[in-house]
Amino acid sequence: MQNTMSGSLHHLWLYTDWANTLLLETLRGYSDAVPSICLRLLSHIMNAQVIWLSRINGVPSPVSVWTEHDLTTCEHYHRTASEELGQIVKAYVPEQNQLIDYKDSKNVAYQNSLQDILLHIFNHGSYHRAQIAMEMRRNGLEPINTDYLIFARNRERSV
Repeated sequence: MQNTMSGSLHHLWLYTDWANTLLLETLRGYSDAVPSICLRLLSHIMNAQVIWLSRINGVPSPVSVWTEHDLTTCEHYHRTASEELGQIVKAYVPEQNQLIDYKDSKNVAYQNSLQDILLHIFNHGSYHRAQIAMEMRRNGLEPINTDYLIFARNRERSV
């Protein structure tokens, strides 16, 4: 039986994968009409996931916080980061209280629990997806609804 926290992390990982996939598909559909700020924010979401995975694994990141990508590169980082996050979430054991030592982008050393880092990753993406939706609407494009409950409703119907 899955622990409540690991179960919640699993749901948040599934949600994040779903929301990012849906957003990528939506932006691809709008093609050249997508405002550059949207692609910049999407790149930032993907970069953050890659950077945090690098920190968790204790390896250098191949990207920086605000490296900008095209949609194809964002899709690549999304697929690889989501797969690795899924593996980490599935192996997560709350009782181990795993601590991660890392340095931030300003080279300041910190230590946080794996649980807090995973929650941060998932929450961070939600924040910036909302910014993308706002920018899309501001530029006359209809954003996709990536609210968690939309994900949950769709999941319940498919079970």
